[in-house]
Amino acid sequence: MAKKTLGRKKPPAPARSEKKKASKLELSEADLDLVRRLSERTSLLPREVIERALAGYAAAVAPGMPLHPEPPRKGKKGEPPPQRLYMSVDGKPEISIDKSEFVMGSAEDVDLRLDLPLISPRHARVLWREGRYVFEDLRSARGSFRLGQPVDVRFIETGDEFDLGGFLPVRFRLA
Repeated sequence: MAKKTLGRKKPPAPARSEKKKASKLELSEADLDLVRRLSERTSLLPREVIERALAGYAAAVAPGMPLHPEPPRKGKKGEPPPQRLYMSVDGKPEISIDKSEFVMGSAEDVDLRLDLPLISPRHARVLWREGRYVFEDLRSARGSFRLGQPVDVRFIETGDEFDLGGFLPVRFRLA
């Protein structure tokens, strides 16, 4: 006797060409109409309307993150590049970051322990991603700031200074 199942039948697996199409972004008619109307009103190409909208969204949720990232630099995925990153905390002597992930905080198990009451246990980290070093706040209680503005994720440039918790300066240098 065959078993009966309740609910929907499983749809047949999509053909190979359908899988490729499914991975592409598709806009609804309403979305396309909105892009067309904005294009007409602003005299911008539809692609420019979308790029500007994405740039605005990226600036709001990930300040400092470029819309079009630079091509990856030499170095294997996940490995630090030939270029070295140095970090100085509160004007102290520089230390070299030689890992693909370097965590700062007040916990015992971090790479750089900052035993201060306003620093979260896992406050921030430095990552090697897309061929560059990236600073990332790890949803710390008091946040991280650059030039007085909150920072979630940002590519690191020589001379960048981030304030952990709004008061502890961390300066970076690439060499």
